[in-house]
Amino acid sequence: MKFSNTSSPLNQGIRDLFISHGKKIKLGKKEIFAKQGFPLFSVGLVETGGFKLVYKQGKKEWIKSFIFEGGVLGSLPSVFNQKPSTYSILALEPSEVFVLPVSEFKSKLEKKNQYKEFLIQFLSTLYLKKEERVTDFLLLEPDKRYKKFIQEYQSVLGRISQIDQAAYLGITNVALSRIKKRTFLDNQK
Repeated sequence: MKFSNTSSPLNQGIRDLFISHGKKIKLGKKEIFAKQGFPLFSVGLVETGGFKLVYKQGKKEWIKSFIFEGGVLGSLPSVFNQKPSTYSILALEPSEVFVLPVSEFKSKLEKKNQYKEFLIQFLSTLYLKKEERVTDFLLLEPDKRYKKFIQEYQSVLGRISQIDQAAYLGITNVALSRIKKRTFLDNQK
């Protein structure tokens, strides 16, 4: 989730928490922040760079979402239930992240109302986004999903490879190429 307004007192408080209590780390392109099937013992605030949240089964890969500057990295099952992460979090490009141990993050959330408000906002936004994504997969054709994807990620589209775009949309790279070609031709008319 990205903070919708980083200047709001709520979001600034969370940012300050990560900066003052966290440790800044650097990850190179394709480096792993979290590995599917393993517990995650920290949460992160993306300072620079971008990440993809990936489900893998055998050689197949599906991308859950992308997170860029101002977004929070983590796995809810790991953070709140000490369970293995259901997905991996990989850097799309060289990135810097403020990392906070889960225990400290949870302790702060429990102590301050400001952080509780953040958690409610965060979980609500996450739920609504997930609900929309499922609905899109069930009801929209791939070309319409692609158009929504372009609108949502327009500002960072050049930072997401076509292969990753296809994995996010649940289609092959070839199918995405055809959709892009049709979209381009439609826009030329």
